[in-house]
Amino acid sequence: MGFGSILDVFKADNWSNELVGMIDDMLAKAQDMFQYATGVIIEGQPSDASQERIYDQDQQINKLERKIRRRVVSRLSMRGSRAEIPTALIFMNVVKDGERIGDYIKNLHEVGDMMPTGVDHKLYQDKLGTISADIATMFTDTRQAFEESDEERAGKVIKQAKRRGREFETLIREITVSDLDVNNAVCMVLILRFYKRLVAHMGNIVSTVVMPVDLIDYYDESDS
Repeated sequence: MGFGSILDVFKADNWSNELVGMIDDMLAKAQDMFQYATGVIIEGQPSDASQERIYDQDQQINKLERKIRRRVVSRLSMRGSRAEIPTALIFMNVVKDGERIGDYIKNLHEVGDMMPTGVDHKLYQDKLGTISADIATMFTDTRQAFEESDEERAGKVIKQAKRRGREFETLIREITVSDLDVNNAVCMVLILRFYKRLVAHMGNIVSTVVMPVDLIDYYDESDS
């Protein structure tokens, strides 16, 4: 990066270091939401904690986003803060992606309300169980890559996000011509669409570790 490594930027002072921790808190809440949501819609676990595990945590993510944005604006309003503009742009991009991840997981959980009565969760486990576990691991990798400015781990997440995105599109096409009943087919397609958006936003977050500020979110789509 033209202005130095992202790790140097984040560790340079307390204000940026604090915001890194707040962003990790956003992602930790989203990770918990994802594990709960997939437990309900994929594994068939009880959904009696939805208010606390989904909706309350989504609100907490939204509050953290607003708090981080206020901190960034306040910092930039100080005299002599022009050198911190690249850092501010990174934070503004990352909190946007973190907030969208929370929204998509909330939407993902709501697919459960569309599932047919007496749904066969083994069908979802067979089709989506391994994928769900891999995305859960991506959350951990994303958090560590961003917090530690780990370029190797960030590159791994970016490549996985691209690969998974292509795989999800292939699975969606296969489902549309399968013999699945309409209800299950629609639910699976929605789940895969939300999965695709989740991994894309994780890729965006870690792109801040390996890309110049002007190319954040725009890593080379031709890479595998």
